[in-house]
Amino acid sequence: MTTINRRQAALGLLAAAAIPAWAQEWVPTQPITILVGFAPGGSADQIARQLSFAAKNIIPVPVIVVNKAGAAGAIAAQAVAEARPDGYTLFVGGGSETTSVGNFKPLPYDPRKSFVPVIKVSRAPSILAVRADSKFSDMRALLAEAKQGAERVSYGSTGEGGIFHATGLVLEKQAGVKLLHVPYKGAAESMNALLAGQVDSAFGAYEEMKPMIDAGRVKPLALFSRSRMPALPNVPTMIEVGVPVALDNMKGLMAPAGLPAPVYRYLHESFRKAMQTPGWKEYVAKSGLTEDYAEGPAFQREVVEGYELIGKALAK
Repeated sequence: MTTINRRQAALGLLAAAAIPAWAQEWVPTQPITILVGFAPGGSADQIARQLSFAAKNIIPVPVIVVNKAGAAGAIAAQAVAEARPDGYTLFVGGGSETTSVGNFKPLPYDPRKSFVPVIKVSRAPSILAVRADSKFSDMRALLAEAKQGAERVSYGSTGEGGIFHATGLVLEKQAGVKLLHVPYKGAAESMNALLAGQVDSAFGAYEEMKPMIDAGRVKPLALFSRSRMPALPNVPTMIEVGVPVALDNMKGLMAPAGLPAPVYRYLHESFRKAMQTPGWKEYVAKSGLTEDYAEGPAFQREVVEGYELIGKALAK
């Protein structure tokens, strides 16, 4: 080998050594934390815990779920936006904290730029429900009461500025009514308030309401989606009721912006495999979760579209 060739070979080895390890291959060596921006018991919490359980034989380190409730999920989202983009801190996003809250108030992060969506898991139609013994037999009856005066009908949500609050505001504008909004820290609190008679109605996702619907304690009045749900074939959409409001609540895992491509690939493929496990499939079947898988880039486009859709609707 000539002197020039030896020098070139040496430079090549030095260059290869200078490439960070994660750029060649990445495998986690410490626990991965999934933050949930809502109280335990809601759909975001259920999804995080079921994914953690499903991934236990796929990812070689513990996947820990931590609830960091408040501000309709924005507290957890901010924590992730400020975290190192090393793959060890994720959160359940795609809903209020990334598509809704920023349209109500300034945030310390940009929902459209501060995160790298890793995988989309589900899309859930928002449901407005009442107690089984409610005087409102259907959605038209509730709207008729609401038109009798401002704040005659109350509804619970998972937080000020959240996706359900946004849906309620769009409903008010489209139906020409003024409802009384009562925010809670999460779906479990909102549903408990409904059952206790503290609010007339409450928004939620199907998997959050399913046990109470099955037990005959809660009655869903309408879906805020473009089509009916197979699990609730007799519940009309708001479009059918005559008030065009359709805002689905997406859920998936997100990481801080700047996540290296090999780390994204590892996390995406690992959680994609977790969604194929018998345990996850059983959870989907029992909970009624509307599974809606998408890769990170497609998930990102949907988040931006949802954020802008809500912004336009509230600006009218």
